[in-house]
Amino acid sequence: MKLYGTPTSPYTRKARILVRAAGHDAPLVDTRTEAGADALARVAPLGKVPVLALDDARVLPDSGLIAAWLWAHDAPALRAADFALPPDDWADRERLVAVEGALDAAINRFYLVRDKLPDEGYVTRQASRVTTTLAWLDARMPEFSRPLGAAALSLGCALDWMVFRAVVDLARTPRLAAFRDAWLASGVGAGTEPAG
Repeated sequence: MKLYGTPTSPYTRKARILVRAAGHDAPLVDTRTEAGADALARVAPLGKVPVLALDDARVLPDSGLIAAWLWAHDAPALRAADFALPPDDWADRERLVAVEGALDAAINRFYLVRDKLPDEGYVTRQASRVTTTLAWLDARMPEFSRPLGAAALSLGCALDWMVFRAVVDLARTPRLAAFRDAWLASGVGAGTEPAG
């Protein structure tokens, strides 16, 4: 088993946390390197990370798919590690879609601004999507608690990335700021923090 991704990707981080919690050894192939990018292109032509290459040659090219596969195959180990990822928890899935929508908008905006696109039109709308979605989540996201659901896991990874990239001011969303403080204190993602 190998996990393809980058140490900065919040989606790769989510997969790293779950793979570790499930008890698997899946070395991270850093796709920022030329060798890593070439290896990723051979297993997943889309070039999106993370990708989990299973020992039976199957490839899971998405963090949500990786989480679902791990839950289907390793639910007892994940439950023992204090995760709960049942696919029929519709309230959690609704929050998960919001978290990942805000994260996608933040990532889009970050890279478009870094590439020196003007802060207008689509680029500006990405900032608005992040702000409005985080406000929505601030009003609806439960406090940090264990077992950790899919939305909470994604939120912890997303908020850490947003703070790492300085794309949000969590003072505007006090409940999310408190969630992140509890997330950091829990040690859930220790050793997988965004870097580089």
